[in-house]
Amino acid sequence: MSIPVDGTATEYREQLERQYAPFLRLRLEFGRAVTYVPNKDEPRYRWYRYKEAFSRQLVVNLLQEWQLPPGVLVFDPFAGCGTTLLACQELGYPSLGVDILPLAVFITGVKLRRDYQADELEAAAEYLLSLPFQDNGKQLPRVHIIDLAFSEETQRRLVFYRDAILERFSPPARDFLLLALLSILEQVSYTSKDGQFLRLVSRRPKPVEEALREQLHKMITDLRREVFLLAGQPLAASRVLEGDARALPLDNSYDGTVGAVITSPPYLNRYDYSRTYALELCMGFVNSFEELRDVRHRLLRSHIESRPAPTDAVRLPALDEILQQLAIKKLNNERIPIMIKGYFEDMNLALKELSRLLSPGGRVALVVANARFEGEMVPVDLLLSEIAASHGLITEEIRVTRYKGNSSQQMNKYGRVPVRESIALWRKANA
Repeated sequence: MSIPVDGTATEYREQLERQYAPFLRLRLEFGRAVTYVPNKDEPRYRWYRYKEAFSRQLVVNLLQEWQLPPGVLVFDPFAGCGTTLLACQELGYPSLGVDILPLAVFITGVKLRRDYQADELEAAAEYLLSLPFQDNGKQLPRVHIIDLAFSEETQRRLVFYRDAILERFSPPARDFLLLALLSILEQVSYTSKDGQFLRLVSRRPKPVEEALREQLHKMITDLRREVFLLAGQPLAASRVLEGDARALPLDNSYDGTVGAVITSPPYLNRYDYSRTYALELCMGFVNSFEELRDVRHRLLRSHIESRPAPTDAVRLPALDEILQQLAIKKLNNERIPIMIKGYFEDMNLALKELSRLLSPGGRVALVVANARFEGEMVPVDLLLSEIAASHGLITEEIRVTRYKGNSSQQMNKYGRVPVRESIALWRKANA
């Protein structure tokens, strides 16, 4: 392919847009549903604020639309904090989820448990909060963001409560209390989760005891409310495993057993979950900066510190066009092409795994957003649909749920160009 010297080639992306134009549907009524916002008022779903999640309502809408028979297994290979699994549990569909981030697996597991007794947990919470504070001399891992995020006093109190929970309680109370503690870390810090990293903010953090008491009250109130909301309602079996969507921890006995997939992989947006959730990871999932860095390098290659992918299996003219265009531009980070190439190589492996689990005719809903780097549009929804097709997944619709603006820097240089956020709807070809 001949690349213009001014770096303006878009031929193959335009061809891809024409190819998928019949499948693109503007469905802006789904715009709110692909965000976490509706979950803020949902019992259990709101126990931990996971900004990257989609809503319970999206899962409900899709399952109702598909009219799946009872007992169909639903799978989420990027389970996050368990929205798909929780909704399926309520609606009577057995479900299985996998996530590579140990924090996400812990949070989802706590939310999925149904053997909680509100009175017992309330007593446990009161006992925990009544304990006189003692400095046990232990520290959080020596990671730079920890000292920026928390005062020394806050660190000591967080460690005190964490260790008291781990030493004095057994499951399920232990895990319930620990989730409450993890859920307040942003409130008691000088940080705010802001896209690719934790942003330092100027504010007076809440005292640990106050924030913990409020969070436990909210969670226990949700349990009491459930007694009435779910009275007599059978709940389906749901479970989550720690594992990699690119090489699922599921043997061949699962092949062809999944009737539907509802998921959202990390977006190609440079977000590094090991940075965004560094405070939580350092509270009990990593013991050093080196371990935190190891988590970073295990993640799907959607962030700027991604290492080059070990595979070179994705051959798409539109993707080659993007990479060649970026190669002749001055980038604000030279690793952007490595990230983009790695992302699609990783997603190729994940979609291959997903396809082997799907039964013939099985449905897929994948929430994803396009991206733009140095003026080059990356039609992630269409490129992933092309990769999906190579694994026997047929595109039925690409549901455009909303348009996101590009960064101010990009607007100043290239103008405002809306970026699609979509639900790619695919179906496994019949045998």
